[in-house]
Amino acid sequence: MTIRGIRGGLAVLAVLTAVPAVVRADTGLALPPVSDDSVRGFRFGEFVLVPMVGLEGRYSQNVFREDSRESPAAAGVITVRPGFRLHNPEPTIVKLTWDGAVGYSHWFSDDAGARAQGNLSAATALRADILPRSVVGLFVADQFVREIQPRNYSSTATYDRNHNHAEAGLQIRPGGGALQIALSYGFDFDLYDEFEDGDMMAHRARLLMTWDFFPKTTLLIDGDWRYMTWAHERAGFRTDSMPLRVQAGVKGYVTKKFALLLKGGFGKGFYGTGPEYQNFIGEVSAGFKPTPFTVIDFGYARDFTDSYYANYYVGDGAHLRFGQQLWGRGNLDLNARYAYVQYAPWTPAATDGVAAVSTSDRRDHAVSATATASVSILRYLSLKAGYRLEGIFTDFQITAAGAGASPDYGGFLAHQVFGELSVLY
Repeated sequence: MTIRGIRGGLAVLAVLTAVPAVVRADTGLALPPVSDDSVRGFRFGEFVLVPMVGLEGRYSQNVFREDSRESPAAAGVITVRPGFRLHNPEPTIVKLTWDGAVGYSHWFSDDAGARAQGNLSAATALRADILPRSVVGLFVADQFVREIQPRNYSSTATYDRNHNHAEAGLQIRPGGGALQIALSYGFDFDLYDEFEDGDMMAHRARLLMTWDFFPKTTLLIDGDWRYMTWAHERAGFRTDSMPLRVQAGVKGYVTKKFALLLKGGFGKGFYGTGPEYQNFIGEVSAGFKPTPFTVIDFGYARDFTDSYYANYYVGDGAHLRFGQQLWGRGNLDLNARYAYVQYAPWTPAATDGVAAVSTSDRRDHAVSATATASVSILRYLSLKAGYRLEGIFTDFQITAAGAGASPDYGGFLAHQVFGELSVLY
């Protein structure tokens, strides 16, 4: 394995989003739909189909998420993205929501590696609840994402990833629906176009019990077990696992304007070899809606995530969100997230092609922030513009075996600006 391969392995799962997914939960409060949403779409029976096409321009000053000492490359990208949404707002037998989009991108840059990055992306999310109002119901869901993801160094190769999550389950609502019990099985996979060492799959079993002891307040018990396997398992870098999470808590409105999510429990990785995680996980989030058109959400979360190397990392994260709707047509959305990321101990073996690491206990400060403004000009037209910052601040670095090798740095800071024009019916 070359040092560049190791560098990508160290970063790929933690850097796909600068702040790990372990800190992405919140109370779920949202702004209302804009006024034009209610009149968009073709209507046939109880279903509504909304076709759309978007044209997005984006500029990044650090495409490959490199440290400032590694001469970051800048690039612009134009993406054409047709898509649709199909749903039935007032279901009878089946409640359906299906969103889909395909994107084609063209890159502009002085860097040959940036110009050669992937150009086809896609995303679709489907959920169908069968007999949603009966005592016993079923649900099926699938979410697929094909993501354009550049490497962590200038290269014509990519980390373009195909991820799919499929799930099916049984929902039981005895006594009128205040108590709900959901049992489900899911299957996930990650397949990379040019990075086979990142390929993995997982079987998932979940039990979720909720009790609405007030109309808008719910007690919950959530048990989640997965069997995760790497296509190319390698001791010290990546090992199969059976992570278990069991949590209990409460979610809902405390007053008409204040919502709370509070849950905590236990997590254990059950890793095949190497370091083990066995500790507390949980989160606390508070949401406030001073008006129907204003959302403020903030909180803290702790969880662990399987890592490409060192078995896992633990994220202690905080989030802050502010959303404001203006005149029923425009939305302002501000999101900021921070995570203190602690990797399990890792000391490279002699066969790993590494001469030295700065520390066996990697610690990162990961940040992200997004500011977005969108406006629905007409029923058929909407505009969106925004700015995004992503960064990892860390002293971690590795040096390849061999004379004259320079360090590979784990940190980066990237700025992006973007704008999109969408045509909808």
